[in-house]
Amino acid sequence: MMPNITRGDEASDLIRYLFGPGRHNEHTNQRLIAAQDGIVGAGRPYFEGESELRALAQEFDAPWALFGVDVPDGHVWHCSISLPPEDGALSDERWAEVAHRVVDEMEFSATSGKAPCRWIAVHHGQSINGNDHIHLVVNLVRDDGTKASPWRDYSRAQRICGRLERELGLRVVDRSRSVPGIKPGEREAASRRARPEPERHTLARRVRAAATTSENETDFIRELRRSGVIARPRYAPGGRSEVVGYSVALQPVKGDGPVWYGGGRLGRDLTLAQLRQQWPENDPASAVAVWAERGTGARRDRIAAQLRDESAWEAAAQQIADVRGRLAEVPVTDVVRWCQAAHEAAGVLAAWSARMEPDRPGPLARAADVLARSAQRPVEYRSRPLTERPGAMRGAGMVTFFARTGGTSAWGEMLLLQQVRNMMRALHDMHSAREERDQASRLRSEATGDLARLQQARQQMTYSPGALPGMDTYRQPSPGMDRPEERGNQFGR
Repeated sequence: MMPNITRGDEASDLIRYLFGPGRHNEHTNQRLIAAQDGIVGAGRPYFEGESELRALAQEFDAPWALFGVDVPDGHVWHCSISLPPEDGALSDERWAEVAHRVVDEMEFSATSGKAPCRWIAVHHGQSINGNDHIHLVVNLVRDDGTKASPWRDYSRAQRICGRLERELGLRVVDRSRSVPGIKPGEREAASRRARPEPERHTLARRVRAAATTSENETDFIRELRRSGVIARPRYAPGGRSEVVGYSVALQPVKGDGPVWYGGGRLGRDLTLAQLRQQWPENDPASAVAVWAERGTGARRDRIAAQLRDESAWEAAAQQIADVRGRLAEVPVTDVVRWCQAAHEAAGVLAAWSARMEPDRPGPLARAADVLARSAQRPVEYRSRPLTERPGAMRGAGMVTFFARTGGTSAWGEMLLLQQVRNMMRALHDMHSAREERDQASRLRSEATGDLARLQQARQQMTYSPGALPGMDTYRQPSPGMDRPEERGNQFGR
């Protein structure tokens, strides 16, 4: 059960949308399934025609209109609550129970000891992705003119939905590993701008790749800009001598301005505070001037040539194998170390995807996105420092960052893919032990799907006589790394 919350002031427009056909005619059997007792028509399910919908909106909005209360970010609190497609559908009676529970536990009803908020819950069929869901709409101006507090509403709604999942026997969603959700408007903007995915996804991978391949904040800024990302600093109050955050955007299409995302809106592991932990020799003060620069800095052609050597690929694979070996001794309760390993592995694949899949995300991008979920620290661990020196996979990230297209390092790529899949197996086992089944399932699916087929294609090139110069026979991996055929069915056991 997944809540998604937005705010605004246009109750009438929202109500017309909820009872209307939808953007793609996906709304069916639009009906009111629950509402505050004081709303006229709370006991009737169907509202037809402009006059009936206008009357419902006026009744809903009455306290706000009467008292003229200004609510920052909007007095209309809109929460869609959806089920995963595999959970099927709930009855209207059960959804009404969910709506009442959420309203009560968010302290929007009279059970809080305060004047109630006006609210309605609407069901209009499954989403275009097959999710059964309802829309809960609340007026944050109470009937006596006081304001309800939406403080930490998303976290509170998640906890409430988690309790309801267990009580109703639904599949429990692993919220601790969630990443910021994509809103419908972001998908529509991506389609309008002819982008293959929402900009938030693209930016998250580019930021993660730049962070993994950089030794300090100065490198990070320049790598971002070299990758086509616009980056700007957020300064501490009172001047421009201290940078405390950042935001990024893709180069806008003609006629549009840039759409900015703060690091925390891309992923909890991508705030500037979290990134600085992985650069042990970083000096934030020395990076202040670089944030203000417009150029990208010198190209690294000499380094690139060295990193395209086949031995560099083997060394990169060995780095990941070494990290996986150390994780074998790390308890599943040491969340910080597991999250850091996942963050760096996601950065390695994100850097590789940027080189090999520049125009349309493919298996490398999808695997990077799944690993990024494992990098998200649950709330109780977010302020804890790293417990070991970070950057263990920086070399691997550099190799993939400068990879050539065309399979000229098929042997090394095959080894690296194998070690990434082994890392995903280790993370899968950790999540399984922590009963985080959703994320374990995602890792298994990616590691045994397209990523495995990509590895097999590279492996076939190393076996085929004459496929690559000097590689007519099978070669042995370095000590400490598994032969591909020994680990090929690792998730199947």
